[in-house]
Amino acid sequence: MGLRPVHQRYLRRFLPAMAGYCALIALYGGLVPHTPSTALRALLALLPMLPIVLAMRAIALVIREQDELERLIDLQALAAAAVLTACGFLSLGLLISADVIGGMPAELVALLVLPCFFAAFGLAKLVVWLRLQRR
Repeated sequence: MGLRPVHQRYLRRFLPAMAGYCALIALYGGLVPHTPSTALRALLALLPMLPIVLAMRAIALVIREQDELERLIDLQALAAAAVLTACGFLSLGLLISADVIGGMPAELVALLVLPCFFAAFGLAKLVVWLRLQRR
């Protein structure tokens, strides 16, 4: 069974964006420590946001183009992922500020928000889909 056209279009949009993100993150990690110019470091730091915006656009477009059930699953999963990610990182911040968890740089915490959101979205989508299958 092949993918429906809506999901083929999604993959054509999303996968190149993620490949671009991986390439630009590698470029960022390799060049920023050796770049003396603040302006160039800022550019290198923000460059990976371009493919992230394209990935978010791919997600928004696939939600708009899907049927009603798929749209319901994705929107519920996005809402759950947003709540879980926000509560998880707030909890982490509180634990760090209370010196319960130490040795975790703020930069690392900030860099993990979006990957954790994407992971939470994938897990939430599976849970929502399984819950709807049992009905």
